Amino acid sequence: MANKMVFINYCPDDQLSGCMVLSYKAELCYRRLQDLIYTNDDNLFDDDVTWEQSCRGFLEDKDKIKQELINKRKISIENNLIKNKRCSEEIEQAKERHNKAKKGAEARWGVKSDPLSITQAYASDMPTTNYKLLTTNHKLKTKNIYTDEFDTFWRKYVLDENDTRSNKWDSFQQWKKLDESQRKSLGVKFVTYRNQKGDYYKALERFLSKKIYLEIEPEKIPTKEDFTEWQFKTDVDMRKRGLKTMRWSEDYIRKLDKFIENGT
Repeated sequence: MANKMVFINYCPDDQLSGCMVLSYKAELCYRRLQDLIYTNDDNLFDDDVTWEQSCRGFLEDKDKIKQELINKRKISIENNLIKNKRCSEEIEQAKERHNKAKKGAEARWGVKSDPLSITQAYASDMPTTNYKLLTTNHKLKTKNIYTDEFDTFWRKYVLDENDTRSNKWDSFQQWKKLDESQRKSLGVKFVTYRNQKGDYYKALERFLSKKIYLEIEPEKIPTKEDFTEWQFKTDVDMRKRGLKTMRWSEDYIRKLDKFIENGT
């Protein structure tokens, strides 16, 4: 079913009214999830790959959006699958229409295995008022398409840094071109680059494709010796409590944070 061209009934009025209660991010995610349910033949896994696709552009809100869709009864999680009652019903009806069209085509033209003829037979019997037809002819791979090494890198240096600009798939394509020595210091270099550029940094995939990482020297992780005894007792202690003063530069704050982060 998933490899055939599938016609699903679509009613814009129902879609619009059903999304009125959702936040704008949840609405976009919900519409993407519906398409993914259709293209995966109602076997859409509740995993990171699915939510990365459906929450692209605002992945940091993934958990909040998921809970909103569940609370507002737009989706349910059943046996590790994302379900929507209306989508399930439409898929079953589409299968029935497909089988009916297949039998009709065989009876009229003796067609047994020509998908195009069957699709044409089905389309000719479809009504054309009150809704438009959506066609899908691809299936999303639901297994993890990234390596464990890249997943770890992405979580630490992109997600933990609240970077919503970078695209995981495009970044992974560039990542695969690097050798092990280049990957080793890449995370620290990217964070250093972002700190230097502020709001004007390029997304990770462009940082890699343009080989900007070759121009970056990673920031040295400071040790206790980099601070005076007074600084160690006061500034570090203040920073641990989330405080800062006007006399601290942004570079100095980053050094304090790295000092605390590494437990040195």
